Amino acid sequence: MDPKTLSTITELTITLIVLIVSAYVVPWLKTKIKSDKLEQVEKVCQKAVRAAEQLYAPAEWSEKKTYVRELVVNYAAKHNIDLNMVEIDAIIEGVVNYVKHNKIGGQADA
Repeated sequence: MDPKTLSTITELTITLIVLIVSAYVVPWLKTKIKSDKLEQVEKVCQKAVRAAEQLYAPAEWSEKKTYVRELVVNYAAKHNIDLNMVEIDAIIEGVVNYVKHNKIGGQADA
C-alpha cells in the first residue's frame, strides 16, 4: 500500500474515532458533571487549542495535544472538577474537531 493511501486511511480512521467519542462521551460527561463546569472546561480547552495552533507548527500535533492536555488537567484540578484522561481527551478532540470545521474568516467561531 502506498504511503498516501495509508495516510488517508489513518486520517479517516482518526476522524471516525473522534466523531464517535464526541457523539457519546461528551453527552455522557454532561450528565456526570454540572454543565456549567463542563462549559468552563470546554472554554479553557478552546483557548488552549487556539494557543497551541499559534505556538506549534502543523506537524507538531503531539506537542499541541500535550500542551492543551496539561492546561485542561491543571484547570480541572484547580477547580475540583473530576475528569480522567479519557474524558479530557474526548473534550479536547471535540473542541479540535469543532475548531477545525467551524472556521469563519480565519477565526474559529466561539
